[in-house]
Amino acid sequence: MPQAGKIDRITPGRRFGKLTVEADTGLRKNRYAVWRCRCDCGNELNASTKELKDGKRRDCGCTTHVGHGANDLTGQRFGKLKVLYPTKQRTDHGSVVWHAVCDCGRECDVSARRLVRGKARSCGCLSNPPLKDYVGKRFGRWTVLEYAGTAQDLGLAGTMNYWKCRCDCGKTGVVGQTELQNGSSQSCGCLQRERLLDSMKLVDGTSVLRLETGRDTLRADNGSGKTGVCFLSREQKWAAYITLQKKRYRLGLYRDKSEAIRARSMAEELHEDFIDWYYQEYLPAQSPEQTLK
Repeated sequence: MPQAGKIDRITPGRRFGKLTVEADTGLRKNRYAVWRCRCDCGNELNASTKELKDGKRRDCGCTTHVGHGANDLTGQRFGKLKVLYPTKQRTDHGSVVWHAVCDCGRECDVSARRLVRGKARSCGCLSNPPLKDYVGKRFGRWTVLEYAGTAQDLGLAGTMNYWKCRCDCGKTGVVGQTELQNGSSQSCGCLQRERLLDSMKLVDGTSVLRLETGRDTLRADNGSGKTGVCFLSREQKWAAYITLQKKRYRLGLYRDKSEAIRARSMAEELHEDFIDWYYQEYLPAQSPEQTLK
């Protein structure tokens, strides 16, 4: 302990637990100097003056502190997991990650923090329902192929289990177990696209629904009062255009807005012809009013 009245300085060579201070990095963390330290196990790490003096950094994470002591987890059992050896990985909390083998035969990496706190009791085979019960099952258009790992295995937040799945369209993807169970994921995205196209009554690249409803709906930024007519500030003229089958047709530039509106109105006859053809070709027994209900 430093003598009363003297400043407790950190200098190279000073020890804090298993850490030996080597040099000042020149960095600062919350206004405190950051030091390069070496652990007795050989690993290097940076720690601030406050972390060292407060005892928050006593090693590189190679030991797990339980109460006032430190435990080597090698050979210990936690549920179905038997700890084999420590890895070089560390969690954000500084906890060492251990390699373990499950009674089912699968090996996995688990942090000491999760083992000691009882958060990890198996490789995942103890989950409810057991992981193996999902393989081959269908969820919408997904068919489960194999277990992909936990969120931690995949570098994601949370503790959800993930599965490798194949969509009916042939694409594969990794989907969360909860998403499969609650139906929030039923395909790779192809199902949503098909439903959207169906809802729009898309024919030859043209949405009949948009043609029908768009005639009476103006965009919020429309300043002409007429769909398909806008003012071009660069040319200082009114432009008229119409879109049909994914193509925009320019109908011309006009100094007078009324002329641009008249040109657009004449071109709308193309839309009317397309809508008439659609109902004659695809819905001969129904009128537009009946279909829209």
